[in-house]
Amino acid sequence: MIDLPPTVTLFTTPGGVEVAGFPAAGDEALRWWERLRAAYPASGRWPLLIEDDTPEYLEDSFTYASVAESLEQARTLDGAALLAADGERELAGLPADLAVAVRRELAGEGTWPAEPERPGFGLPFFRSGQPAQVTVALVPVAEPWLIPVTLHYGGWNKYPAPGEHAAIMRYWQQRYGAEPVVLTGTTVEYAVARPPLTRPDALALAWEYRLYNDGEYDLYRAETLTDLAGGLLGNPVWRMWWD
Repeated sequence: MIDLPPTVTLFTTPGGVEVAGFPAAGDEALRWWERLRAAYPASGRWPLLIEDDTPEYLEDSFTYASVAESLEQARTLDGAALLAADGERELAGLPADLAVAVRRELAGEGTWPAEPERPGFGLPFFRSGQPAQVTVALVPVAEPWLIPVTLHYGGWNKYPAPGEHAAIMRYWQQRYGAEPVVLTGTTVEYAVARPPLTRPDALALAWEYRLYNDGEYDLYRAETLTDLAGGLLGNPVWRMWWD
């Protein structure tokens, strides 16, 4: 058992489960995440770093599926197939020259950045790098990839709907060991045990990243798919942002 700081009830999930938490800042918040992640198999409570206004987004979800419907989607949908289908639709909607350019980059014909942007975790810090106080939330959940369903999270800012979001999280967890650490109304940040280590794999992930969210320009300063792949290559932290 872990001795926790005093906790308070933060909110109640749409399924009626209370989520408790406590404040922490900067590296201390990340250390708490690591300790609580290690204890998750016994506790059944997944740690998430959230902002004060995150519960407001959860109370005002824009998804119209019920929790039960989202859970069924999460368990039956294939996250890889969802992203692949999104990719085909994206390419079909691009002007021919842009579609050709994307396919050439995916084939490895782009110019790799000499010094790619490789951001670490963002939420427990201010932009200056100073520690910022956040909340360590303890979410009762059967699997970490079910977080979007448990919290009924998604459907705004081009976020995937909860069931689809969970299916994508499951796919990335199985393939890369990606686990959610940070969740706000505009961001998700992952700790990644097995990030891509080859350029082809990093390019494939970069394309999925673009289909999942649109944060590469702000978080990775990437102007091309290959720029983004350079930032994701071997990086144990992924930061996602929705405009």
